[in-house]
Amino acid sequence: MRSRRGFNIYWIISFLYMGLIFLSSSFPPLKGPPPFPFDDKLAHLLAYGLLASLIYFARENSRAMVHPIFIPFLIASLYGLSDEIHQYFVPGREADVFDALANVLGAFVFPLGIHAKKHGRRIKLSNKKG
Repeated sequence: MRSRRGFNIYWIISFLYMGLIFLSSSFPPLKGPPPFPFDDKLAHLLAYGLLASLIYFARENSRAMVHPIFIPFLIASLYGLSDEIHQYFVPGREADVFDALANVLGAFVFPLGIHAKKHGRRIKLSNKKG
């Protein structure tokens, strides 16, 4: 989605989404029984996967010399790590290494999947034929 002047709206959406993540992690979490085990890890995976995907689309037509998933992965991962540090200082929140790992995993898997789908490539998981 590019405007007439060539600006990509995905950058605006990415920054707004980053602000939403920051705002939501600035307050204590809502208490209650989790719907299923590790639901918070899934939420982190999805949140940072979405962020990396938005950044992937924002820089889709850039002429960078690095692989297209590297910058979205790097930005979303670093933002996820900084958010865990931020949560350390928020009363009622805590920094969790497994949340950080879920952030990084989401930031890697989502743009990788988009890139593979976009270019019609299958991701091989093994060398077995058949």
